[in-house]
Amino acid sequence: MKNEADVKEWLRFADMDVLSANHLNEITYPKPLEIICYHCQQAAEKILKALVLAYDGEIQKTHDLGLLTEQLSEFLEIPESVLSAADALTPYGVKIRYPQELCIEESHTKKALAEMNIVYDFVKKELAQLK
Repeated sequence: MKNEADVKEWLRFADMDVLSANHLNEITYPKPLEIICYHCQQAAEKILKALVLAYDGEIQKTHDLGLLTEQLSEFLEIPESVLSAADALTPYGVKIRYPQELCIEESHTKKALAEMNIVYDFVKKELAQLK
């Protein structure tokens, strides 16, 4: 892997978002549901970008996880569960930052955390196979 240092840096940032989302979900009351969902999307975005770099691809400046999975599909087959999770997380990257764009409930947050883990686990497994 040519871009190993860059991949590690993207992974480090993804890990920070995973830790933030989980910490806010477990510790904070009342839970900042929008911020948790935002960190879930950010973790998925950053780890997908790490995988793009691992395949020597160009990182797109986008928050659309569907575009990132589409780009990655040139290099590997992506399971439907990962595609679905990525699509579900995408709105939390931009729309969540503005009032009245999305109505978030705790059930959405639980689902976002699970979807983040689906994307994260898939990418970590793929990166391990590339080494």
